[in-house]
Amino acid sequence: MRTPDIVHSREDLIAAGWPREAEVEPRTVDIHIGHIRRALNRYGPNIIRTVRSVGYSLDEVAKPIQT
Repeated sequence: MRTPDIVHSREDLIAAGWPREAEVEPRTVDIHIGHIRRALNRYGPNIIRTVRSVGYSLDEVAKPIQT
């Protein structure tokens, strides 16, 4: 969220999201991104951009939902 225009590799996301001693496959990141996308899509546009064979970034900064 701090750097929406930077593409983060699956390895970067694993290092940031799991303990060092955990054995996490890159495909696990894809599955979690899918869950996050579905949850976010209930409230607005898809802001997660997939960069094929590289990783993920954000398309835009999320704006608060007005009630």
